[in-house]
Amino acid sequence: MPKAFRVLAERDFALLWGGQTASIIGDGVFTVALALETLRVSDHASTLSYVIAARVAPTVLLLLVAGAVVDRLPRRFTVLTADVVRGLAIAALAALVVAHALTITDLIAISAAVGAADAFFFPAYQAIIPEIVPSALYLEGNAFNSASQVLGGALIGPAIGGMLIAAFGAAPAFAVDAASFFASALCVAAMRARPAPKPSGKSMLADARAGLRWTRSQPWLWWTILAASVGNFAAFAPTQVLLPLLIRNTLHQGPTQYGLVFAAAGLGGATASVVAIRFGSPRRRVTVMWAGWATGAVAITGMGLAPDVLVVAALGAVAFGLLQYGGMLWNTMMQQLVPPEMLGRASSVDWLLSMCLSPVGILVAGIAAASIGVRATLIAGGLISAAMAWVVFLPGVRDPERQLAAPAGAPGSGADDPQAAGS
Repeated sequence: MPKAFRVLAERDFALLWGGQTASIIGDGVFTVALALETLRVSDHASTLSYVIAARVAPTVLLLLVAGAVVDRLPRRFTVLTADVVRGLAIAALAALVVAHALTITDLIAISAAVGAADAFFFPAYQAIIPEIVPSALYLEGNAFNSASQVLGGALIGPAIGGMLIAAFGAAPAFAVDAASFFASALCVAAMRARPAPKPSGKSMLADARAGLRWTRSQPWLWWTILAASVGNFAAFAPTQVLLPLLIRNTLHQGPTQYGLVFAAAGLGGATASVVAIRFGSPRRRVTVMWAGWATGAVAITGMGLAPDVLVVAALGAVAFGLLQYGGMLWNTMMQQLVPPEMLGRASSVDWLLSMCLSPVGILVAGIAAASIGVRATLIAGGLISAAMAWVVFLPGVRDPERQLAAPAGAPGSGADDPQAAGS
């Protein structure tokens, strides 16, 4: 098969990716429907914040324990269960809308249920890839996943959601999202079953603590997670609030221009996926990863100086394309170098720090924009994020470049295919 599609020849990956692409598009529909339905039930601005926070809070609280669960149970079972739980929760939401019985309490409770399932899904999805894909195709697999997130979750899903709600209301939109999770669950159920990871013989909390200790003992893993989380806090997460303010209040443009910037960012992310598939992993992947993230942060700084929307759109394509490209390299390194029995817990630590700091970064950016201005906040955040690239000079951070360059079977090599070990 052409190189771009080799990973789809792996039956289980094709099933997993196809199902998750459907659920990602459904999640894009859900994001639009949830916001509009919440504002219909209550027009208080704070209410939407409560509903969104209700989804994030359980994820953050459960992630470390969820990572331990992922490293105890078959990953396929965990992904399947998370899909079913989210599908049932959102189906209940659709039913309440149809019955005209939906309350804010219902919205908060259902968002919390979805967020709790997310906590188990995120590390399980990261950990299942080495079980179903040969190591030579990890990057291609992550590139396909990234393309689905950008195109399905950020472009196609919200567009479908907007059209569905405009034509038929929120209930069909929620029903579509629920159906997408059930479709994903059917795809996962069709995958080949694999045994659970070897049990540690310890309690769940002991396993969670062991995962955190192990992650902290790996300089390349720990320092990158910390520095990337700070970079996300300072620059990338705040763009969710700063870009709309820049376009509307500073450049005095409307929704069409904002849509242009959003589409350009999606195009940048999709281009990054194509580049990763076409050229594979660079030899000095840690250096390239951080160079890309730093350059993307500089592009965000440039947005603070941009004279018009076209320049903002071009810089957005660069920033988010490089963010996605670095993320694909990072996920691939984790799958190659973290032992299969530890991958769920290491992934949960990665997700935890990122998810904790992102909402704080959005809040701080809003406060800073009100006090020093949107442009100054973008410039400062971009420079802080770019400065995080200093982490590559810390001892051990670039160890993966040496490990992954070692001959297959050599001590410290990441070139062995861990597929059998994860099965």
